[in-house]
Amino acid sequence: MKDLEISHDILLAGSDFEFCRKRVKRFFDRTMLIRYDEMRIVESESLNGREKQFWTRLKDNIKANQKVIGELLQNLNEEGFETLDDLHGLEKGYVSKILHTVAHLLDGFIGIDSRFYNLEEDSHSISRHLQQKIHAEPQNYWVIRVKGRIAPAGEDPLDTLRTFEWKGKHND
Repeated sequence: MKDLEISHDILLAGSDFEFCRKRVKRFFDRTMLIRYDEMRIVESESLNGREKQFWTRLKDNIKANQKVIGELLQNLNEEGFETLDDLHGLEKGYVSKILHTVAHLLDGFIGIDSRFYNLEEDSHSISRHLQQKIHAEPQNYWVIRVKGRIAPAGEDPLDTLRTFEWKGKHND
């Protein structure tokens, strides 16, 4: 069975790549929302705010997050979830997990579905105020590419995600 690889672009402020690399590593080491068997910070795929592709990468990644949300909302719709009134009868399981993932993406919690994460504002977008700060001092902002690898947990590829929250933790 093949490993699952997830990519994230993380926006943050810092004086240089090495400083930002350490901040991103510390963030992933401390977050309880994502656990990878291996995590790589890819310098060759990271960008400084002065680079021409910086804003394009940010916009594309914000759109990618929106696309994930749209797909998840479509899944909810296909499962019969159409209005907020449907929350009353929502059973724990597949549909509630989709709703939970959508809430995380909208609320700014990082997850394996996050293509872009703004570490400065703990969000999946960029405020107008932060955009202004980046334009004023682009050399102080970075988009750091992170690639996480999750080893398969069994024959079913979904087992990798089902046991995701238990990676690295003792299971009583």
